[in-house]
Amino acid sequence: MFNFILRSYLFLASAVFLPSIASQNLPNPFERGGATRPKPSPIIRSAPPPPAPIPINPNIEFRGIFKYRDQWHLSLFNKSTNKGAWLKKGERFDDGKVEIEDFNPQTDIVKLKGGMTLSLIKSKNQVLPVPSGQPVKKKPVVNKLKAPTRPPVIPGNRARTISIPPRINIPPRK
Repeated sequence: MFNFILRSYLFLASAVFLPSIASQNLPNPFERGGATRPKPSPIIRSAPPPPAPIPINPNIEFRGIFKYRDQWHLSLFNKSTNKGAWLKKGERFDDGKVEIEDFNPQTDIVKLKGGMTLSLIKSKNQVLPVPSGQPVKKKPVVNKLKAPTRPPVIPGNRARTISIPPRINIPPRK
């Protein structure tokens, strides 16, 4: 038991005192006389890679603007899904992937979150609808019934018909 306590004490003392002695740059008794140690070079770590950019859909267009009650409303349109929306600063579009960060009314440039900027596209002489706050009522679509088309009747030709022979009931075999 005493032997175990002595070993534990020596182990603990070596774990505490040896690192502090080694850090004092004392000469190593096992090196040749006059030998100098090379100074350790500082560890140079490369910079971590930059974070991957947030993928932003390149099919997003900035199509229109208007100001209502001192707030800018901006029209963004996704050409790939053929959907658009009127948004204000801070609102999201395209399932939350696109968020309006800032708008400069002097240059008509919208800054999106992630660093992408959009400029107002030139008008195609179209007037875009402005949201009124009222639900949009769709007009019912009326389907017109069409008469079935028949092949033209050519004189001298008989109409081709298929005749099906009557069914014959045959008694089952025994």
